[in-house]
Amino acid sequence: MATRTGKGSPSAGRGAVPADRPFGNPNHEPTEEALEAVLGAAVARFDAIRGLAMDFNQEWSFFRGSGWMLRIHDGRKSLLYLIPLRGAFRVSMAIREFERVAFAIDPGLAPLHAALTAAKKVPEGFAVGFDVDGRGDFDPLRSLIEKLIEARRA
Repeated sequence: MATRTGKGSPSAGRGAVPADRPFGNPNHEPTEEALEAVLGAAVARFDAIRGLAMDFNQEWSFFRGSGWMLRIHDGRKSLLYLIPLRGAFRVSMAIREFERVAFAIDPGLAPLHAALTAAKKVPEGFAVGFDVDGRGDFDPLRSLIEKLIEARRA
């Protein structure tokens, strides 16, 4: 995976990397071993998402104020970001209006409807994020990502 260094974060202001972000050193891109150690039980879900998006570019990017995050994109637009946390990770994405409307009424995504409906409007669409650890039902988020990939390929 390639590395890119950004000047700012789409979700956080400039400055120090938050304490919940374990990869705050711009000189040390996360390694697979470090990810396993930091994510713990959540690493399997992190890897599952990377596998779902295997046809997309995946590159580590460092943002001041946010630290390292894995950007998954089609070469132009981001599909989502995976942001390592301690014992978990955050999935952050900007979904388009038509995607948000379709996903918010999809019965298979019912556990995510509140987050989709409450998504904040940003220039790229609607910002939505989900924290993922090694517990709880992962199927609705997996399904959302699969449907997002399908919509972006259309």
